Amino acid sequence: MDENKKHSHQGHRDRMRNRFEAKGLTAFEDHEALEMLLFYAIPQRDTNQLAHDLIDEFGSLAGVFDAPVSALENVKGIGRNAAVLIKLIPEIYAKYQYSKSRADDCALDSIEKAGSFFVSRFSGYNREVVIVCCLDNRLRVKKTFVVSEGDISSAEIDIKKIVSCVVNTNSTSVIIAHNHPAGVAAPSGKDIEAMRAMSNTLHKLNIRFVDSVIVSGDDYYSMATKGKYTYLFD
Repeated sequence: MDENKKHSHQGHRDRMRNRFEAKGLTAFEDHEALEMLLFYAIPQRDTNQLAHDLIDEFGSLAGVFDAPVSALENVKGIGRNAAVLIKLIPEIYAKYQYSKSRADDCALDSIEKAGSFFVSRFSGYNREVVIVCCLDNRLRVKKTFVVSEGDISSAEIDIKKIVSCVVNTNSTSVIIAHNHPAGVAAPSGKDIEAMRAMSNTLHKLNIRFVDSVIVSGDDYYSMATKGKYTYLFD
């Protein structure tokens, strides 16, 4: 690289970093935030055009982060390191949110707390996932398990596996949650039938079935708070 270009290139990156340190990402356009992220995977290239190309290809910044590694690598100039770095961002954010929610001896004793907990837990998933949250008798979180992962529109609700998780953690209460990444935060007919079977099994084992929560993006639905489903829950 020409020495003058190299210095100009580095100066631009330094100015971007200084701007971020002073004002955070609120002062950045979407392509600028992505451009800066790519600094750390592509050290010797102007990443501004790459950021534009990615957003053009996937429609939005969110679309870039939701794209699979293989699709990201199909964009000219994006190698494996850059593609993996991009995919790390939503996954790390999900872990950050989950860790934050556990910081204060988390008790899911209101629908607002449970909704926030599960919205953060499903962040970064673009396929349907079923989670069992094992609780003590004060509804404090003991442990959560991903019990199944499916595709964009379905995942198996494995009752035996859920019961095993609850029993093995000596939990007295449980919340079942799953996401609808391509749909709305409301139960399908299949979901309702699965929760009826889940309720019957848990009642026989004297385990409190607190709620079934469905998440779609930042929205959530509590079956236990809807009159027509309250009979399923304790």
